[in-house]
Amino acid sequence: MRVAIVTESFLPTINGVTNSVIQVNRFLVNQGHQVLILAPEVNSRPNFFEGSKVIGLPAINLQKVLPVAVPNFLIQRALLDFRPDVIHLASPAIMGAHAQRVANKLEIPTVAIYQTDFVGFAQHYKLSFAQRAIEKIVRVIHQSASINLAPSSFAISQLDRAGVSNVARWGRGVDLEQFNPKHRRDDLFPRDKFVLGFVGRLAPEKGIGRLAALGSRDDIQLVIIGDGPMRMELEEKLPTAIFTGKKSGLELGQHFASLDAFIHPGEHETFCQAAQEALASAVPVIAPTRGGIKDFILDGVNGILIDFQDKAALANIPSSKWQFLADPQTKAAARESVKDRSWASVNNELVGHYQSVVDKSRAKRVGLAS
Repeated sequence: MRVAIVTESFLPTINGVTNSVIQVNRFLVNQGHQVLILAPEVNSRPNFFEGSKVIGLPAINLQKVLPVAVPNFLIQRALLDFRPDVIHLASPAIMGAHAQRVANKLEIPTVAIYQTDFVGFAQHYKLSFAQRAIEKIVRVIHQSASINLAPSSFAISQLDRAGVSNVARWGRGVDLEQFNPKHRRDDLFPRDKFVLGFVGRLAPEKGIGRLAALGSRDDIQLVIIGDGPMRMELEEKLPTAIFTGKKSGLELGQHFASLDAFIHPGEHETFCQAAQEALASAVPVIAPTRGGIKDFILDGVNGILIDFQDKAALANIPSSKWQFLADPQTKAAARESVKDRSWASVNNELVGHYQSVVDKSRAKRVGLAS
């Protein structure tokens, strides 16, 4: 199968969209499929990645957010040259909308992956004036796609509220070797305190500033793993926290496994891959009662859910729940809860969706021709 992946984000930018595209591309290439990646043009962008050609498209850099490709004729030219059987729209926005229009024109089926809460982003980045326009773009893109894949009940409900039909659930895999309790290192962090960590991009929508509620606790060591536009501000708000910067590969796996618990205060995650990576590392999770993360954090089993809208909720977590998070049985339950979520299994599902829309498109063309 020939698959064109049109993504709003790719290397060297690291985020959930980029990581998903990397995993999908790797699986497709290993299975013998041909892949073309269309991504925003940025410095240090690879021309080839793990067997696939990468074409950069002119982009503007939104301060503190990420490079955003602008619609242009290069998308149509690239798709005409590659002749894909299906187009994979990774978290489509401006570039994805243009790619969908080209797909309609060329009669190429599309699989749109909904994994970014763009409306929530607009609110956090004080772009409320653009909220209605963003909602309309989301609706138009996804309503035009052959099928929409969303990772959680929260994401599905967002599309439903936007008036989008033809939605199926497609989760995320996790690398059970990279994220594994065997990588724990007791020398990474102080062991005289409970080590509570956040892993991800240091940006407003992640809600990391809420962790200041734990500032008076001398029995908890906060660890912030990652980088982003809020780092300097967070270093001021969380003066006793350890900031490690961005980590990747084995080093990231070691940092995950060396936490006693993982916390994600943001409520706009359509899934939250970092939480799943924590679970794979046998690290229980503290998660919000809103957002996609609550689909796989089972309160009292592999973590706890709290209402971060209540400013006192984090500071008032009872000692019994901290003991629960530190319990070896809870850590074992965390790992057990994701042991069947390999990338191979979820990407096999994805290829099934590809084949389904390709078959329907071919049948439609045959029907029109007869």
